[in-house]
Amino acid sequence: MMRRVVLITRPEPGLRETLARVQAQGWHGVASPVMHIQPTPPIADYPCQAMLVTSRQALPFLAHQNRERLVLTVGDATARHTRAMGFQYVEAASGDQEALETLCQQKGLRGPSLVLACGRGRDGQLYGAGLVQSLGVQRLEAYHVRPVPSLSDAALRALAHDEVAAIFFYSRETVTLFMELCPAELRAVLRHCRALCLSEAIAAHARSYDIWGEVEFGPPLTLLGHI
Repeated sequence: MMRRVVLITRPEPGLRETLARVQAQGWHGVASPVMHIQPTPPIADYPCQAMLVTSRQALPFLAHQNRERLVLTVGDATARHTRAMGFQYVEAASGDQEALETLCQQKGLRGPSLVLACGRGRDGQLYGAGLVQSLGVQRLEAYHVRPVPSLSDAALRALAHDEVAAIFFYSRETVTLFMELCPAELRAVLRHCRALCLSEAIAAHARSYDIWGEVEFGPPLTLLGHI
C-alpha cells in the first residue's frame, strides 16, 4: 500500500507555505494544526545588544525594533523572514536551540543584554528556559500558544483509512498536542508513519511515545523527499 498523505501540525504563519512544498514534492499534504498562535502586540524599540529568535512565530513582535540591531535566529528559514522584515544584521544557527546557544557563545554574547523573543506555552510557561540557564538571557513574551479542540476532519479521515505516510513536527509541544488529540482507536496506525521532527530534541520527545514506525530529525521537507 502506497501511503501518500503527510499531516502538517504547524500553525500559521508557515502552514500554507509548507503544504505547498509538500504538494510540490508529490505528496498529498493535509493541514492539521494542533495549536493557534495568539501574538503579543509589538513593543516599542527595546535597546539591547542582540535579539534571539527561536521561532518564526515571534517575528511580528519585532515589528518596531531598530533594523540595525543584531538578530540571531534558530535557523536559515527564520533568518530569511527576519531579513525580509528589513533587519540588516541577521545570523542563523543550524536549526535548534542548542545551536543558537553555541552561536551566542562563539560570539561572546551572554547576559540580560541578550533578549529572547519567545512564546508562552499552553500551560503558561515561557519557552527558552535552557537559554536563560546557560546564557542568562532576558525573555519577552512574543506570542501565546492556544491548543485546538481536535485534529482536522481531513486528518482524522486519513488516519482512519491508514493513508498517512508522515507527520511533520516543528516543536515538542506540537508532538504533545498531537498525541493528546489523536483518538486512541487511531493510534495503532502511527506504527506505519514517519515522525519527521525539526530537531533532535523534538525527535527524542516523539520517541518517548514508543509508537512510531520511524522517528527522524532534520528539516522535515528534506527528510520527506520526493515521490
